[in-house]
Amino acid sequence: MWRRAGSEPLRLHFAAAAGRCVRRRPLLPLPTIPSSSSSSATAFSPSSHGHRIFARSVGTPCRALSSEAGSGGACWNCGAAGAFLSCGSCGSVQPIDPAVDYFRIFGLERKYDITENSLEGKYKEWQKKLHPDLVHTKSEKERGFAAEQSALVIDAYRTLSRPLSRALYLLKLEGIQVDEEKTINDPELLMEMMEIREAVSDTTDSKTLEKIQSQIKRKLKNWSDSFLEAFDKRDFNHAVKATQRMRYYERAVEETVKKL
Repeated sequence: MWRRAGSEPLRLHFAAAAGRCVRRRPLLPLPTIPSSSSSSATAFSPSSHGHRIFARSVGTPCRALSSEAGSGGACWNCGAAGAFLSCGSCGSVQPIDPAVDYFRIFGLERKYDITENSLEGKYKEWQKKLHPDLVHTKSEKERGFAAEQSALVIDAYRTLSRPLSRALYLLKLEGIQVDEEKTINDPELLMEMMEIREAVSDTTDSKTLEKIQSQIKRKLKNWSDSFLEAFDKRDFNHAVKATQRMRYYERAVEETVKKL
């Protein structure tokens, strides 16, 4: 049976951290966090019917990218085969491929369990080849390609460097469609979010805020681990559930960051 990660409630911890009893207030949405990539979640949007959050639904197909996507074709300039982002033979920047696999840009296996360190080196390498300021002597056509490719690499880096956006991107590659209007029916989670917001709002001591943030990050990590387990088992329903909860806890962490 699937077990909710980190199911123990945090409300007692937050109340103790804030040094008071938690008062019940109307549940308001956490502030919008700008999406770091086009594949990331849309902003939290409350409605009169409940609290809506970015969600994925299994069963509505979208175009899945092939593992060969972005494998490189013939260079438009010299005709060399296997040109990818930029040509290895003549160095010409190639036209953007909208089907490119972000993992391939960084020479990585398509999986969830990666680190930001595994992205940084390749990111800098691509930017040295593609950044518009570094190709100013090339033709207008190629400068346009470079601007598009540079933006693509930036988006790929932002998407893969954050656990939630990386999880959502992996689901996209599996053909799982986004349902941004799906309502989460989890009163315990919604109550917990309210209490987190109250504790953060009423606390001014930095050490207390850091303690609250640490508790939230543990919950986020638990759901991240749950996604990894579910995705590896190709249990996409539970993988989707994990991303929904990760979104809430990620926003809660942002609340603490704003006050520290």
